[in-house]
Amino acid sequence: MNKPSQEDLLGYVLGAMDAQEQRNIQQVLDRNPQSEDELLEIKNSLLPLDYLDGGGTRPGLARRTVERIAALQRDSEIPSVPSESPFALIASESTHVPNKEEVNEDQLVMLPSDRSLGAGSCASAWSLPNMLVAAAALAVFAGLMFPALSYSRYQARLVSCENNLQQIGRAFLKFSDMNCGVFIPIPSEGKLAASGCFGPILKQSGLLEDDSLLACAGVADDTPVHIPTVEQLEAADGHELTRLQKLMGGHFGYSMGYQENGAYRVPQNSGRTNVVLLADAPSNTLPGRRSSNHGSRGQNCLFEDGRVQFVSGHSVGRDAIYENDYGIVAPGSHSGDSVIAPSHLSPLGAGAAKIEFLSIPR
Repeated sequence: MNKPSQEDLLGYVLGAMDAQEQRNIQQVLDRNPQSEDELLEIKNSLLPLDYLDGGGTRPGLARRTVERIAALQRDSEIPSVPSESPFALIASESTHVPNKEEVNEDQLVMLPSDRSLGAGSCASAWSLPNMLVAAAALAVFAGLMFPALSYSRYQARLVSCENNLQQIGRAFLKFSDMNCGVFIPIPSEGKLAASGCFGPILKQSGLLEDDSLLACAGVADDTPVHIPTVEQLEAADGHELTRLQKLMGGHFGYSMGYQENGAYRVPQNSGRTNVVLLADAPSNTLPGRRSSNHGSRGQNCLFEDGRVQFVSGHSVGRDAIYENDYGIVAPGSHSGDSVIAPSHLSPLGAGAAKIEFLSIPR
């Protein structure tokens, strides 16, 4: 984010953003003095809100505001006119209001036009009570509007990520059709021997033409995604190779396959609706390693049949998304035990170290 919009700054002042969005805005403010000046202007424009009791939107504020406005309107319908004013109408002690037939034209006293009353009457229209009512209405509006705007932005990012996964899913299904029902195999050795190899392999096969499809709109870092090619990986070594391997899968993780009778098996296209093939990349700091891509609220998952669904927890039914049945990041213990791994992790290296552990009776 180069420069926050007025909407983002106002949401930041009113606390209508989640924790990650607030940190992003604060980082931009630290680097951009002009944005900080705009933030101060917004704060100054909201100073009338300081007259309100307490902080935030209090219960019943909307009802009290409507009642206050209605009372002011009733008061303004009968203006107070000094009895000594030459423009006052002489009223009887009774409350009877004469109709048109009862009043002669020579008995009427014509009130002067608005201009003859002077500028002071217009200035009195915005007294302190009026300003407080307006500020209360603004607080109610902000309390309703900004959470809705924040949720709307969150939903838009979620849908954008879902659309990307659906297009990637079509590429996976085409690959399996071209390779006897087998999804992208992770090489057993070499510089592509990591879970994120699906990115460069899809690019090489012509099934992935746009790197941005491997970007999740729910990621706080909006740096463009660039998937390395097979040639770039083959030419890299050391730290550069590790860096490129972490970029191979973009913002997503791929299934590590599974163990069967001590042998490693690549993911198969069985068209199952409950086995995850691809999902938002896991996190090492959240419970169950669930993804932090969407504000840590859950992750979009691509299933074997090409369906995409947002999962709020870190498991699909009883199957954990980012760990196998034994709670470790390694190939699954059977064909239905899917484990989504980060891009740079090799399932063969992890699986080889766990074969003995996986043989423990369940």
